[in-house]
Amino acid sequence: MKRVNVEVWSDFVCPWCWIAKRRLDKAAASLSSQVEVIVTAKSYRLAKGMAPMDFKSALYQKFGNRIAADRMMAAVREQGLLEGLTYNFDTMRFGDTSAAHTLIKSVRSPVLAQRLVERVFKAATTDGLDIFDREVLILLAKETGMADTAFEFDSADFASEIALDEREANQIANGVPLFVFNKKLYLSGAREVEAFQNALLEGATDVPDAFDAGTGESCGIDGCAR
Repeated sequence: MKRVNVEVWSDFVCPWCWIAKRRLDKAAASLSSQVEVIVTAKSYRLAKGMAPMDFKSALYQKFGNRIAADRMMAAVREQGLLEGLTYNFDTMRFGDTSAAHTLIKSVRSPVLAQRLVERVFKAATTDGLDIFDREVLILLAKETGMADTAFEFDSADFASEIALDEREANQIANGVPLFVFNKKLYLSGAREVEAFQNALLEGATDVPDAFDAGTGESCGIDGCAR
């Protein structure tokens, strides 16, 4: 059996990141008999220091052109539907996601962390929930079975981890989503499922049977591109 560790940099206000995550998930599922995939969530803040605001307004400001912004949202909505995802831009917000990333950092199990990542994406993108509210984030964590976890939103250690994640990402590519496979190769953007399949197969390495691991499109600081 081969194994590949995939480090995934994303942000919950990046419209392409959820689509990319879903495509990676599909690729991993399609290769489950050949490759064991272990995903590690990495942090990236597109709007560091920015107070939350209406997503559409933020997008119009960044593009400086409503037609281009509307075109991008239409493309995201269309691609999202193909992956079974619903984008409600009227209720989405944009801003500094430090609290949400800290929440994920609080969960040391990669499997549980991925479950929570998925829930936060859905909350922000489909459900119209305020992921900038710490109480909302705690409720989301409890929904995913983490009621006994202590979430240290003001932890200096987690803040340092988030900053380190961002420095690492910026040394590889500009913006998110970003995927690194066994530290051997990377993909940037919301690539098609086939691209993720190829990267998983190319990045995978053989591991001893007794080994136990234990428990296209992108967005950058200046906006999203297609």
